[in-house]
Amino acid sequence: MDLAILGATVVTPAGTFFAHVYARDGRIAALTSERLPARETVEAGGLLLLPGMVDSHVHFMDPGATEREDFTSGSSAAAVGGVTTVIEHTHAAPVTDAATFRAKAAHLRTRSLVDFGLAAHVLPDSLERAREVWEAGALYLKAFTCTTHGIAGLSTFDLLRLFQEAAACDAVCLVHCEDEALTAGAECRLREAGRADFGVIPLWRSREAELVAVGTVALLARLSGARVVIAHASHAAAVDLAGRERQRGARLWVESCPQYFYLREEEVLEQGPFRKFTPPARCRSQADADAMWDRLRRGEITHLATDHAPATRAQKEAGSIWEVHFGLPGVETTLPLMLEAVNQGWLTLPRLVEALAEVPARLYGLYPRKGTLHLGADADMVLVDLTSRRVLRDEEIVSRAGWTPYAGRQVQGRPVMTFVRGRLVAREGRPTGEPGWGRLVTRDQRAQALS
Repeated sequence: MDLAILGATVVTPAGTFFAHVYARDGRIAALTSERLPARETVEAGGLLLLPGMVDSHVHFMDPGATEREDFTSGSSAAAVGGVTTVIEHTHAAPVTDAATFRAKAAHLRTRSLVDFGLAAHVLPDSLERAREVWEAGALYLKAFTCTTHGIAGLSTFDLLRLFQEAAACDAVCLVHCEDEALTAGAECRLREAGRADFGVIPLWRSREAELVAVGTVALLARLSGARVVIAHASHAAAVDLAGRERQRGARLWVESCPQYFYLREEEVLEQGPFRKFTPPARCRSQADADAMWDRLRRGEITHLATDHAPATRAQKEAGSIWEVHFGLPGVETTLPLMLEAVNQGWLTLPRLVEALAEVPARLYGLYPRKGTLHLGADADMVLVDLTSRRVLRDEEIVSRAGWTPYAGRQVQGRPVMTFVRGRLVAREGRPTGEPGWGRLVTRDQRAQALS
């Protein structure tokens, strides 16, 4: 054997059990109570062993706006956070067809510490190439219902066309849900009123705008038969609206992110650009957060991602609240935040693994190679100390952003070692892997995808 992880408690969606876990040639080769000879041994008594997390929604800005994040810094942050596979798309240089997909894959060949898949954008002028880029290897097709990050939204007519085409080739669509008429109308009125205070964010990107778009997208998903994911659902009402169409037969999944569980709506009034992301934080009370935890526990929020979209402090401060970048860093803090939720009793370890590893791997066609510790799976593993307490600090952030919206928050639970295909890529908060170890992943021919 190449690697032995000895004495850990293995966590799966079905439960936990004690085993020694062995890797050979980058794959899980044995889970057993026996001690077998191995070239490298890690004594892991008292630790948990989880499958590597699969963050299915990140923006590493590479190629493109690499002053915000490049793939090496972003994948280093992922490794530190226990994430062994990312699915990435960048707004600055969108993948829209087979040629741009191949060019980006070639560009990233030597730049990642962790394995990565690529998603594609579907723009109003690239709709005809949706099937082409899916067949080239994109793991999902990303669409907006309103103009965001300079990316044009699709009209309802074009969205239905996309879903019909996606249904025909069984592609997955990830949709950013905010209604164009409501966001544009609110922006116009706020600007006419001379508003440039931080309070414009929740008025501009309103609950109503999200709900109208979620309702439309969910209905079109049912009518078309397409596989559709609601991106970054921000509050319980949006989750419930999607759930009603799912109960009626829509092939629909709901993604959410830590910011919609932990951050509060009023924080934007003080933090301004450092809470400018969209949809914005919606929680006004602990009851709002509890409603989100409840829906995550029950599987109505089907899975978690980060929507990691970093910008440096200088970039966040370079202009008015209207002009500065949307987005938060998050790829390296999500697992610690969810381990804190486990310690608080808001989430179980098996459900965490299901929501942050297995479901995204299944949904995007990477399972059983990713998102699991089954025999034959890639030896993507993260050792976790569930008892370790620390305070999250800006100066410890590996992402090029150099800050976190969770600075000052105490968490219990920490990834201590991360392995990608049996190789150590991060230890105790620092990356140890080398760019180029991470490989492009595409849909597994054996994939047991969610349908």
